[in-house]
Amino acid sequence: MGGLIESRKRILKWFGGFLVGMLVLTLVSRGIYANGLPRVSVENPGQMAVEHVVEKAGNVKGSGELAVNVAEGLRVSEVFVVPGERIEEGTALFSLDGEYLMGRVRAQERSIAKLELQVATLEGNLELAGAEKNVEMSRAGEDAVRVVEQAQKALDRALEDEAAARAQLQEHLDKNLKLTSEEERKRQEEAYQEWKARLSQGTQEVQSASGRVRELQRRAESLQAEVDELKKSGSEGSGGVDKDEVEAWKAELAEKEAELSQVKKELAQAGYAQEDISEEVGALQGNAPGQPDFTSEDAKWESWRSTRKSLEDKSMAAQRAVEDAEDALEKAKLEADRGLEDSMRPELSDSSLGIYRLDLEAAREELAKLQELVKAEGLISAEQAGIVTRVGVAAGENTPAGAAVVFADTEKPLQFEVILDKEDKKYVNQGSSASVSLGSVETEVTVDYLTEEESSPGSFRALMNLPEGVGTIGQSGSFRLSVQSELYNCCISIDALHTDENQRNFVYVLGERSGILGKELTAEKLMVEVLDKNNRYAALQSGALDGNTKVINAADRDFAEGDPVRMKE
Repeated sequence: MGGLIESRKRILKWFGGFLVGMLVLTLVSRGIYANGLPRVSVENPGQMAVEHVVEKAGNVKGSGELAVNVAEGLRVSEVFVVPGERIEEGTALFSLDGEYLMGRVRAQERSIAKLELQVATLEGNLELAGAEKNVEMSRAGEDAVRVVEQAQKALDRALEDEAAARAQLQEHLDKNLKLTSEEERKRQEEAYQEWKARLSQGTQEVQSASGRVRELQRRAESLQAEVDELKKSGSEGSGGVDKDEVEAWKAELAEKEAELSQVKKELAQAGYAQEDISEEVGALQGNAPGQPDFTSEDAKWESWRSTRKSLEDKSMAAQRAVEDAEDALEKAKLEADRGLEDSMRPELSDSSLGIYRLDLEAAREELAKLQELVKAEGLISAEQAGIVTRVGVAAGENTPAGAAVVFADTEKPLQFEVILDKEDKKYVNQGSSASVSLGSVETEVTVDYLTEEESSPGSFRALMNLPEGVGTIGQSGSFRLSVQSELYNCCISIDALHTDENQRNFVYVLGERSGILGKELTAEKLMVEVLDKNNRYAALQSGALDGNTKVINAADRDFAEGDPVRMKE
């Protein structure tokens, strides 16, 4: 007995140890499981405005430029200015080679003398050909007058024909052909169809009433025969029939007579109804409106329209004949003018004379410019103050066809220029207020000019006038503009916003479910609509989230929708 008790104690002790081990293993396994879950931090959506900041680098430039031009091909001896240099009115820009300049003057004088000889020779040739030209011009004038007169007569006849055709057309149009309107035609047709429908319905009702009368007549005749038969049978058997049979016979006879009376009453009513319907149908037949027929009217309209078309074609043909006659007259005048011009046109020497005279005038103008340069001893000076932006000449080289020196007009304000992309343009508009930083100087400006670059679609050039005394041409700086959005009720950090492969926006929010640890937190995927965002925050459409929703904005490892997670401590 004592051995059995000891054995039971050992078993209980062993079982207790087993339970303790299982508890320890369970706690350890839960700890390992919990330690392996992603740790997340959360936030609650809040109310805020989304700020958009545009920051761009740019440069200071002049708002107006002036150019210094001299004759092309003159040799430069010395250049006195460089780009970026500030100059005043009268500042020497560069000088020309004096000997080379005098050589150009002498060459230009020789060219002028040669052109003057050529002009004199051609003028003499014109005098010799003058008499012959006068005869040719006289004959050409006579031919021109005759051709123009003939063309004018043809035009007058065409105008008369056109006036007659227009008069015929107008006379036809004045004939007031009255047509029944489409509304009236439709009304008459609807009235006729309505009459037909009522007549058809009345005819059917007459037939139905007649059938009803015939049916009641047959029923009355049948009942009358039955009543007569009962009466006959009653009179023949009245002697030997007992009292019950007599009562039965009387009851049946009374029933048949009552039924006959009712049928006769219904027959009379049906007859009255038949008469009423027949009278109504007769009235409809007597007041038949007749089926609308516009065939004759349409035929007259087609005939009138055909005549109008014919007269319009005739008028159009007459008008075209006038146009042709006008064209012929203009052509005759043009040919007459050209004939006169041809008769008056000088020979090749005359054409050359005009060219030589133009060349002579241009040569004299160029000589005057060269002589002005000689008077200035070849020195080219600025006519007003500015800042040199480009020098197009060099010592020992010839002056170019374009500007020799370009300088910015300092009397006009400087501008700050930036290039914006399409995303920046959403927040920058002409008239927007911004700030420009030039070194340690920051100034408030207004966007005065904004346009898309033709050479780079999607890029926009913005210009801002700088206050007087601020900035220097070519100086680099930065542009900054801040725009506050409206106040949104549901805003989260940008880290909490995700985008799937279909470019749809979603967030992860905390949910709960039963699991190994009892109630577990899970990551639930929720699709959202983004109203606005910047590089820090996103504003979402209200409804899917509220201020109590816990939105996951960070995690120490990756997780997927429905995965268990735990909060960071």
